[in-house]
Amino acid sequence: MWKKVLFACSILLGLALFAFFIGKALKEGNPLKVIGDVGWIGVSLFVLNAALVPAAPAVGWAMLMRAEGLNVPVSTALKAAFMGFPINFVAPSMYLGAEPLKVIYVAKAHDVPKRRVLATIVVSKFQEVGSLLLVMLVAAGIALWRIPDLRRHQGLLIGAMGILVVCFGLGLYSFIGNFKPTEKFINLLARLGVAKRKLARLRSHAREMEHIIHRSFTRGWRTFLAAQAVTLVSAVSILLRPWIFFYFMNGRFLGSEYLCAIYVVTNLINMVPHTPGGLGIFEGGMLGLFNIMNLSQEQGAEQAAAFSLMTRIGDAVLLMVGIYLIIHLNMRAFAKSVTKGEQKLTMKDAVIGSPPGAEAVSKPAAPSSEARS
Repeated sequence: MWKKVLFACSILLGLALFAFFIGKALKEGNPLKVIGDVGWIGVSLFVLNAALVPAAPAVGWAMLMRAEGLNVPVSTALKAAFMGFPINFVAPSMYLGAEPLKVIYVAKAHDVPKRRVLATIVVSKFQEVGSLLLVMLVAAGIALWRIPDLRRHQGLLIGAMGILVVCFGLGLYSFIGNFKPTEKFINLLARLGVAKRKLARLRSHAREMEHIIHRSFTRGWRTFLAAQAVTLVSAVSILLRPWIFFYFMNGRFLGSEYLCAIYVVTNLINMVPHTPGGLGIFEGGMLGLFNIMNLSQEQGAEQAAAFSLMTRIGDAVLLMVGIYLIIHLNMRAFAKSVTKGEQKLTMKDAVIGSPPGAEAVSKPAAPSSEARS
């Protein structure tokens, strides 16, 4: 019950903040006129750019699954990624939350073991977040160097970046170093006397999944690097998004420092838990950032609101595509349970919940030579 109340409060807070910041911008100008200046070609390219954010990591994920011997086409990974967007949108973070839906859909569509799909999606998620953080580090350095007014907030920026990098680095190191964090956590719970019998059955499954993750990171390095390069397109597309907006609005090529500043703030808002889709938080962040960057003394708030509204247009298109696929592919009930937090991936679900015969079907499809080497 408390989850529903908290979720409803977060939506109301987001809507209130959204109305406040957009209303403030409307008093100073007409954001809709600015969007009209961008034109339908610019808006269309803006939406296509937004679609690259879930699409590029999905292609990289498909490459990882192929390397693991899972005969899953790119089209399936793309469908799973777009179905996951509506769930990620209402989740605390825009980059996490839909993994159970993706794993279940792929496993059922191609009759493959869930734990192997889960292992590849863990690696894919590390690649996605790694790409975002890599570009963020470079972008933050350029923005702080080239925009003097931004240096007044460098403590907050560096602190937030530092926390994200440390958390990511610890998780990555634990898998590359084959420290088996999941298995060790299960052992710790068992020693504390928590569900010893259940944990004993899950230990071997956790060990196998972590072995697949470790192998993907360390042995199939050619495929790993190729998938990483494809996934990097997602981060670059976010970086270039403001360039599309300003070029089609007034023919202006926005400086790299401004692209970097908008990128860093956008991703900090998307990564940190907040209102659904960053509603209201994103709009406030853009209004504040455009004011700091002093892009236009007379039209700063108007342009910031227009950029935020175009971002919401892209979100709306992706939400409609994702919802259509969820309904069309008969995943509505499961998507609803994932959104409510009733469906979560566990090692028990990854094995016991697999379709009958999945193990037998998948074994002939041995991993590629890279994965075995």
